[in-house]
Amino acid sequence: MRWLVSLLTLSILSISAANAKGILVEPIVGYNVNTTLNMKDSIYKKDYFGSGGAVGGRLGYQNFGFQLGVDFLRSSVAMSGSEFTKNVTINEWAGFVGFEFPILLRVYAGYIMSAAGTSKFDQGTHGDGIKQIDLRGGTGGKIGVGLTPLPFLDLNVEYRSGQFNDYKIGDTTFDEKVKYSSYLLSVSVPLNL
Repeated sequence: MRWLVSLLTLSILSISAANAKGILVEPIVGYNVNTTLNMKDSIYKKDYFGSGGAVGGRLGYQNFGFQLGVDFLRSSVAMSGSEFTKNVTINEWAGFVGFEFPILLRVYAGYIMSAAGTSKFDQGTHGDGIKQIDLRGGTGGKIGVGLTPLPFLDLNVEYRSGQFNDYKIGDTTFDEKVKYSSYLLSVSVPLNL
């Protein structure tokens, strides 16, 4: 009988959270897996793969399950087998729409409006004392699904894909596209204020 009361209480709290109306504030902590940086069309002529942590958050409006707003994500990904010693750091700003069902499930999608990345070079890898590469002008898309095992906790899986329009090494800008994609496993705390 206790488990039934607990289940009903969690269901009622989840339904009220999903149907709540107001400002949505949602901090996010996650881990990027299977991240690919496609530089085959660049001077490096290959792809890089890696994984690493991410932090960010969403700010928006929620009304009867519908969500609309902006999100920010900062990823720090260690790329294996590359000329880059330190992590590739990527900052993304996106607009998103979503829907939170009263059955412990949320779906969302977004458009990455702005993305930029930087990475340091290995000593001696790139000549002329140049220390980093700057990835610029990024745009793309994202899609995700979240499960809500507790009223104020979401477990999310998200796929992101996009491209940078150019990159800069020292004073030289290369007008070559660099594609990227990643899966993000994250935990978030959606709060309705």
